[in-house]
Parts: sequence; structure tokens; C-alpha cells
Amino acid sequence: MSVMERNLNQDVTHWVHTGSDGYGGFTFSSPALLKARWEDKAELFRNEYNEEQVSHAVVYTLIDVNSGDFLGLGDFTQNANPIGVDQVHRVAQKMRTTDLRNLRSVRKVYL
Repeated sequence: MSVMERNLNQDVTHWVHTGSDGYGGFTFSSPALLKARWEDKAELFRNEYNEEQVSHAVVYTLIDVNSGDFLGLGDFTQNANPIGVDQVHRVAQKMRTTDLRNLRSVRKVYL
């Protein structure tokens, strides 16, 4: 187990945005738990439209997440829809970085 994997010790719930419900809302896949590192942190970043934003939180994980997905700190798997759930935020930007030997990648996700 790498140092990075040992530090990903928090449960984070992940909802994958799968499309529109036809009424102005979203549809989601079933929520899944993943191991990650969550930091409540205001950090300046540029979104996919090259606009500056300030994050609510920064999350580090080993799996890919997409812009538009939702993440929540803790186990929220009983909620099929993340809209309106406290401490759940939408993914605004993501970055992927590999280690020096190009063996593992870590994802930095801005919420």
C-alpha cells in the first residue's frame, strides 16, 4: 500500500451524473462509497470554462470522477438523489497527476 493510499482514509459518497430527468433536474447512478482525502478548503482554481472560482472543498482520490458528479463527506448511500443534501457538493473541476514512476495516479477534485 502506497503512502497516498494510506492517507485516503475517509468515506466519501459519489453520485455519477447520468443525464437529465426531462423536468430540469438530473438523474444519477446509485451512490457508491469510495476512500478519499477530503479537505474543507477555499482554493482558487479555473473551471472547465476557464473562469476563476473558489472551492468549498478539495478531494483527493484514486478513481476518476467527472465534472457534474456529486461528492459528499460521509456515508450518504441511503440518498438516491444528492440534491439538497447537506455537505454534498457538485464537482466543478478535476485534475489527474501521476507519480514520478508513472505507476499510480491521484485525482484532485475541486468542489
